[in-house]
Amino acid sequence: MNMKILIINLPRYNGSSVTREGRCELIMHYRIDTPATLLIIASILRENYYQINFIDANGLNLSYQSISELLISKKFDIVIFTIAAAIIEHDIRICDIIKNLNPSCITIGYSWYARNFGKELLNEYPNLDILIIDDPFSIIKNLIQYIENNRDLTNVRGIVYRDNSKNIKINPILDEKINFDDLPIPAYDLLQTFKPYYIYTPLLKPYALIYAGKGCPFGCKYCNVARTKYSGRSAKSIIKELKLLKKLGNIKYVWFFDEIFTINRKRVIEVCKGIIEEKLKIKWLCDSRVDLVDEKLLRLMRRAGCIGISYGVESGSQRILNAMNKGITIEQAKKALMWTRKAHIPIQLNLILGYIGENAKSINETEMFIKSALPEFLQVTKMMALNDTEFNKLALEKGWINESTNWNEIMKSTKKKIINYKPFNLDLWGERKKLYRMLYYNPKWWFIVINTLLRNHNLLLPMIGTLVTRFFNKNVI
Repeated sequence: MNMKILIINLPRYNGSSVTREGRCELIMHYRIDTPATLLIIASILRENYYQINFIDANGLNLSYQSISELLISKKFDIVIFTIAAAIIEHDIRICDIIKNLNPSCITIGYSWYARNFGKELLNEYPNLDILIIDDPFSIIKNLIQYIENNRDLTNVRGIVYRDNSKNIKINPILDEKINFDDLPIPAYDLLQTFKPYYIYTPLLKPYALIYAGKGCPFGCKYCNVARTKYSGRSAKSIIKELKLLKKLGNIKYVWFFDEIFTINRKRVIEVCKGIIEEKLKIKWLCDSRVDLVDEKLLRLMRRAGCIGISYGVESGSQRILNAMNKGITIEQAKKALMWTRKAHIPIQLNLILGYIGENAKSINETEMFIKSALPEFLQVTKMMALNDTEFNKLALEKGWINESTNWNEIMKSTKKKIINYKPFNLDLWGERKKLYRMLYYNPKWWFIVINTLLRNHNLLLPMIGTLVTRFFNKNVI
């Protein structure tokens, strides 16, 4: 096979790094992630003997001008990239550059947030040839084979494309998706260097973002990944990837980017034992649920290098948790946080203020919960009507949001204006500031933080950075 394929992680946005990983479109200055999705796609195609070139413009901080200069003397049959829908005009520029250099090159984009607007995107941006609207790992090999053999794309599920008559076609989504454990390890050797990648601070590197699995079977009404089938990798595969990262880049820090890393307790135990037995000396962070950890497991995770767990508890009120369909209890949360602290693993606690039924009593319950928990890190957000959530559907029915008729605005919008919604009569931003103050002005919290930093000196600068941001940002304190 002689097809030449370029896979490119697109440039930063206004100087800030961009993470384009499925539903996680993050524009930030405090981390630069390895482009896991694109590296897996590269590995899938390389296994099928395609010639792959890889450019991480985000990691290397390359501009579009630099990309043009790099590609001016090169010819590719296909260019593949992931798109952040929130900055579509910035990202889609790659198509114009590619077509200007080589009009016959086929441009293939993927965006989780744009998947419902494929027809509109191809109509708006004529240099975008194909948009993948379902699981890219399950689609990409079949799609490239059809293109290579000049076959009609009608039977390639999960794409939007133009047919020979330039009509835009939307194919049905997949019946079945590939098992995550059947995927090859990302093609890390295609990265020029691991030096650019870090988490929280440039001192926390070399670093890599990796997947142990994807999906979340739980039914939280505010979440746009709720009730999605979980597909996970084996412990053997995860350890193999960690060993490769150690060999290629001497990786010291890893973020397991799953929605719920601890969803399979047996596998977590096997991963932890593998890290210890292989003496990998990797520090790692993950996301979890309070009902999917226990004291023994957390102690083992700590021994294996875990230096941070993020829990989405969301509220200190059981009534609000029930309304959210969170599926946890306050008692479970208290026990999980106590066990995590006893294991000396730093805690990030995530809260959402303003869910349906929020009132002075539930706010007070959340305050009492935070006073008891005193997490090292706290993230507080106001309720949002995210696309593809049960809350968004209800908000439309109740008239709490006026959905735009402009597809571009709908695709980009994660912060829709919510109106005539009773919980927003509360001073939620004022409450947010109060919750942070409850930590930062509490001597006991400072004792906890100092103890945490003594046991996790790697987190000293991230903690200082967080505190500086909080104290000098008037919107927070």
